[in-house]
Amino acid sequence: MPPTPIGGTPPSETTPSLTGAPAAPAVSAGPGASSPAVAAPGPAAVIKLRALELGFSAVGIASVGPLEARLHYEAWLAAGRHGEMAYLASEKHRRRRAHPEAILRDLQAVVCVALCHDPDRDPGREGRLGRIARYAAGEDYHGVMRDKLRALQRFVRELLPGSRALWYSDTGAILERGWAERAGLGWIGKHSGLISQQFGSWFLLGELLVDRPLEPDPPLAREHCGTCARCLAACPTGAIVGPYQVDARRFSYLTIELRGPIPIELRPLVGDWIFGCDVCQEVCPWNRFAPPAREARLHARALEGWTLERFLGLDEAEFAQLFHQSPIRRAQRSGFLRNVCVALGNRGEPAAASALERALERDPEPLVRSHAAWALGEIARRVKGEEATAGARNPMLAALRRAAETDAAPEVREEARAALSMLNPDEATSFRSGSRQGTPAAPRR
Repeated sequence: MPPTPIGGTPPSETTPSLTGAPAAPAVSAGPGASSPAVAAPGPAAVIKLRALELGFSAVGIASVGPLEARLHYEAWLAAGRHGEMAYLASEKHRRRRAHPEAILRDLQAVVCVALCHDPDRDPGREGRLGRIARYAAGEDYHGVMRDKLRALQRFVRELLPGSRALWYSDTGAILERGWAERAGLGWIGKHSGLISQQFGSWFLLGELLVDRPLEPDPPLAREHCGTCARCLAACPTGAIVGPYQVDARRFSYLTIELRGPIPIELRPLVGDWIFGCDVCQEVCPWNRFAPPAREARLHARALEGWTLERFLGLDEAEFAQLFHQSPIRRAQRSGFLRNVCVALGNRGEPAAASALERALERDPEPLVRSHAAWALGEIARRVKGEEATAGARNPMLAALRRAAETDAAPEVREEARAALSMLNPDEATSFRSGSRQGTPAAPRR
């Protein structure tokens, strides 16, 4: 059954639709009608129609068999590009990705769905809050996808009595993009994300594994990136090390999964991204076709009254409350405030110094204090001319010296000393000689 779009005319052969959705189902003619009866649609068509009714932007069905994506995944792991995410390389996860029948016995079809999220930027919001990946700006997509997939799961079980169906959406050992590509939803782009000619790449993926045969949709005949390499050139940290090769250790991972310090050489390249990154998608020509999100729960939260500086005052309970049902909780409070410090340091605005000074002196987490020290050094380095003459740097330098001499955590003292040394090489000499050593003290709240 060829894919057809949501409304409008069927696509041409050179512009296949992302949606593996059927046309309006055929029904038998009523009594007395002169037209012949038309066969009812099969279960695959009915399931796809129901998926669209539930609000999914696209749906297709993949046949079951070995995926080429598995070979790419194994090579990615072998190169160590998964960073600290050791669970991705566990034997259990690798076996399930290679053999999905280990997840659902007698697996015979994979129903793949896509759900568009907002593609547009909000410069005013970004000015206050820094930059957040579009998918994470609204409610946690895991919950949104869960609700829709559970409804589809119930429908399939009722349609196919005795069948078993399991749903996934970034929640298990499933090669999501590989299955979606096979289901005809798009192709894997050079940035390693899935791209659709109809929707671009601003969408989320989910799957329903079914133990009943369903008519599959054909994959696209070819990819459509051509000679374009904008995503490779635009990546701020060079995370896209080659076409279809992404080193997770170099960008979005830094602000989401990494639990320790962001490598100092990468901090300036992160810019003011405080959770994730969208640059490779922003430059992709196919995203000019991206529609707005129809799912209200994925619309960006305004977070009125909040700023990067105000974020630095969040304690654990306040962080959990503010980002309840938000993907941002994945970074944890310490990681999120670490990211905020880096963003403020890269912006280099002296107005942020007082908030960073408080974080350096009072935050309970050494990870936050150490990055606040780095950020103060970056801001102080940029204070020149009249501002420097007027003493705008003095409070920053004083806060850094106190941290360098008395902070309880050695990593914080080291960051503060490095910042001071960058501003004044003589400071480095005094610390090496021990003339400025004090008694380490715990941060104040």
